[in-house]
This record gives sequence, structure tokens and C-alpha cells, in this order.
Amino acid sequence: MARRRDGQSGWSRIDARRANAVVAATVVILVAGLAVVAQQLHRSQATSRDRVVARFHDRAQVVSALTQAIISSASAPPEQARRLGAAQVSTRLLDDVVRQGNLRYAVLLDRRGAVVAASRSSPGDLQQQLVASPAIRAVQAGAPVMLSDVMRSDTTGAVVNLALGLDTSAGRRILVSGTPAALVGAFLTRYLQRVPTPGGTAVVLDRQGHVVGARDPRQAAGDLVGEPGLLRAVRSDATGSYGGDRSFTAADVPGSTWRIVLTSSKSSLFASVSGTRKWLPWVLLVAFGIAALAFLVVLRRLLSSGAALSEANAELAAGNARLANTNALLRHAAELSRSNAELEQFASIASHDLQEPLRKVQTFAAQLSAHESQNLTETGRDYLRRMSNAAGRMRTLIDDLLMFSRVSSKGRPFVAVDLNDTLAQVLVDLELRIEESGAVVRSETLPTIDADPVQMRQLLLNLLGNAMKFRRPDAAPEITIFVTVRDGIAEITVGDNGLGFEGEYAERIFRAFERLHGASAYPGTGIGLALCRKIVDRHHGTITANATPGRGATFTINLPVEQPAEPEPQATSPGEPADVRHALA
Repeated sequence: MARRRDGQSGWSRIDARRANAVVAATVVILVAGLAVVAQQLHRSQATSRDRVVARFHDRAQVVSALTQAIISSASAPPEQARRLGAAQVSTRLLDDVVRQGNLRYAVLLDRRGAVVAASRSSPGDLQQQLVASPAIRAVQAGAPVMLSDVMRSDTTGAVVNLALGLDTSAGRRILVSGTPAALVGAFLTRYLQRVPTPGGTAVVLDRQGHVVGARDPRQAAGDLVGEPGLLRAVRSDATGSYGGDRSFTAADVPGSTWRIVLTSSKSSLFASVSGTRKWLPWVLLVAFGIAALAFLVVLRRLLSSGAALSEANAELAAGNARLANTNALLRHAAELSRSNAELEQFASIASHDLQEPLRKVQTFAAQLSAHESQNLTETGRDYLRRMSNAAGRMRTLIDDLLMFSRVSSKGRPFVAVDLNDTLAQVLVDLELRIEESGAVVRSETLPTIDADPVQMRQLLLNLLGNAMKFRRPDAAPEITIFVTVRDGIAEITVGDNGLGFEGEYAERIFRAFERLHGASAYPGTGIGLALCRKIVDRHHGTITANATPGRGATFTINLPVEQPAEPEPQATSPGEPADVRHALA
């Protein structure tokens, strides 16, 4: 008796270690999966923000290109260009240019920068300023037209020099027109008011940070830009932030010393990738992690209760066999029976408690998909689908674990079972899979044995289903069933032409959760063959497997034709509450 208890305690310790190993492996897989999903989610959101910034900068580039196109269209009328190419150009001609163009002054330079002629309104020290101007030097170097920084003087006020290159009979000359900065600013203001900048503004600045034109008409041409921190930020980078919640992007305007600067508030610029769109996927990820944690806790309790249930069943059977005729031993058997019922009740309630949060996860996922889909990116909707599918796989795993734990405790009494009828029922169940895979099933006449009819059906269903699932892609499944009856033992052999496996795995495949292939390649929970062995063990038989990789597998089952008398399954305790009995049913 003591040896029996010690042996059972040893098995309990082994089962506990297996349960701990399963939970530890599940934790590692779960944490790794959540980490990968979180990393992908973070990367996706960062990419979305980068795309918003890139589109904002592209808008500035487009405005810059349009402004450059307008500048490039500037040219002198042919007759005027001819007259400006004469050997002697009169002051009166340049006065006409000033009057016609509503300019402050006009100066004609030769290619070396020397003054050929100037309007009477030209300041005396203007030549020195023009020679030092980057715009004039650029036209001297071959540029067709250039606009300068805003220049100020007491006589002309704020002006922008338009330097226009002229190829004349006297050689290359440069016509410099002093355009009022207010006139240029008014034109640019009307132009920039059409540029979309959410929560911000658009402005054209020269190299010194003076406003050339701005969407806001209160920003006068020639003044320094009014937004604090913007000038410093524009000088250091083409795109960035300033003043806390402000973003900017800048692009040089070819044909001038100007820059187009667009600004926006960060809340407006990133509205499409912030708020609900940003945090909702993270909330879903955290919710799934909490549900998975609850699954692990209840899974550990469920596996532990399964080990305790097996030990209690063994103790009950041994006590009934040894102590059948004594009242004390009958009381002991009744106590074990009650313990068995309580453990079975615990397993059922545990599975219910485990499935409830999973059902809620699936329900809320469906609600989010129905009502919040428009607020999610495609990546967010993909994560939602993955979460719902994972919850469904968890529920299937729980059902399989419960079925596995009930093979011994919830089995039916042994009766005479014609295995030919059982095989016919299984083939009907698998009819669609046989049709889809083109499988061929051949069987010898099967015997009639004492067995649990439901469990015999489950045994054949699992073996034939595995043969069709693990088939070779280049061949239709061929399943053959042979039978030999000798000395009261029926030997049933189920062979196939499928994938097979290495001989070293012949014993491991009967363990729960053991898989030789990834779950994505072949669906399932890894409990099917473990359930087969448990059914055969309950029928006092054996099951073995051998295979050759790429040539198929063979499963050999030995079952007694006649079974010894088996105790009737214990009913629910009469003192058990009615609502619990209903829940267990």
C-alpha cells in the first residue's frame, strides 16, 4: 500500500513537471509573440509619421518649383533688349523702364559688373551694393535670372533686385530692376494663401531672414520673420520642430536667394497618425496580453487538476478492488468517489472560467471590427483579426484538453462494438476530407470487441484524419487497415503512404502538445495521438507507431476482444447544487 502511494506520488511529480514545462513553454512563446507584434506596431506607426513629414516637405518642394517657374518666366521685350544692347544706352531709356515697371530704379551692367547706364532714381552708392550681391554674381556666371535679398536704403526703401541676363550685340549685359518689396510681397501673399498648411502658415524668407512674402498680410516685406525660434530652426535644418508644438519644412527657390518655409502645429500635422489611431492598437495588444495571462493561470490549474484527477481515479479503482466487502473500505471508496466528482467539477468549471474571457475577447474584437474599423489602419485591422483567431485557437485547445482529461472519468460502459459499423460511421464523418484529398481507404473485415463505442469512433477518426492531414503533396492518401485476432487479442494495423517521420519520434508523438510540424503548416492542438493512447490504455491495450520519412507511417493497436468488468461511472453527488449539475451537463 505504501509502495503504491509512493509510486503514485512519483507519477504526480512527473505530471507536475510536465505541466510546468508546458506552461513555461507557452509563456516563452506568448512573450516572444507579443514582443514581435509590439515591435511591428511601433515600426508601422513610426513609418506613418515619416510619411506625413515627407508629404509636408514635398508640398514645400512643389511650392518652390512653382515659384521658380514664375521667376524663370521673367524676360525683357525684344525691342527693349535690342535697345539695351546698343553701344550707348541713355538714361532716358532706363527711366522709361522704371516708369513702365513701377520700379524704384533700373541699372544696366556689363558682364564685369561695371555700370553701363542707370536711371536718374538710382542711388549713388548702388553700384557697390550690386557688385557685392550674390544674385548679380550668379547672373554673371550664366544664370538667366535671379532675385536678391531684400535691400534697404533711405532713398529707395525696401526693394528686391531682379537681375536679368541679356545676350546683346555688345556682349552679355545685366539689367537690374529695383522692385518694391511691398509689390513682391503682395503678389506672394495672394499666391501663398492658396498653399494648405494645417494649423500654420507659409512664408518666403531671404538669406538674412527677412520676409519677402507671407500668407499673413500683417508680415510686412523686409521685416524679420515674427515666429519665435523659426529663423534659427530654418537656418540649421530643412525639416524639424521649433517652439514646442510647431513643425516646419523649408525648400530653396531656384533662381533666387529665397526659401519657401511652411509651418504647422504638430497636432494638426500628425492628426491622421495620432489620437485614437495611435493608442487603440496598443490597447488591443494589452487586452490580449491580459487575456493570455488569464489563460496561462487557468491552464496551469487545469493541468494540475488533470494530474490530481488521474491519481484519484487510480486510488479509487485500487481501493474498490481490495476493500469491496468492508464498510470502512466502502466509506473510503465513497470518499474517493466524492473527490473524483469534485475534481471533475473543478475541471469543467475551470474550462468555463478559462473560456469566458476568451469569448469576451472575441466579442469585443468583433465589436471593434464592426464599429471602429474606420479608425484603424490596415495594420491595426490585421492585428485585430490575428487576436480573434488566436482566441479561437485557445478555445479549441481548452476543449481538447477537457476531452483528454475525461477519457477515464467520463467514459461509457464497455459493450459489444462492431468495429466495421464504427469504421463506416467514421468514413461518413470524413467524407468531405476524403473527397477533397482523393484518399482511398481499404480495410479487412474488423472484429467485434468489448469497448466504449464513442471512444472507438474517436480512435479511428483521429488515426484516419492524421493520415489524410499529413499526406505528401505529390500523392493522394492511401490508407490500409489489416486485422489479426490471436489469443483473445485483436491486432489492428493502420498504414498510410504519407509524410512519415524519423524513428526517434515514434514514442514522442504520443505525448500531449508534441508536434513534428509547425502549427501554421498543419492545424491542430497536438493532443490527437495523446488522446488515442489514453483511449487504448483505458481499454487495457497498447498502441505503437513506426514510419519511414517520405514513405508513410504504420500504427499498430492491440485490444482485448473481451474486457474485464469495469466499475460504473459515479454519478454526481446527490448533495451537489442543482445549478452546478446543470453547468456540468
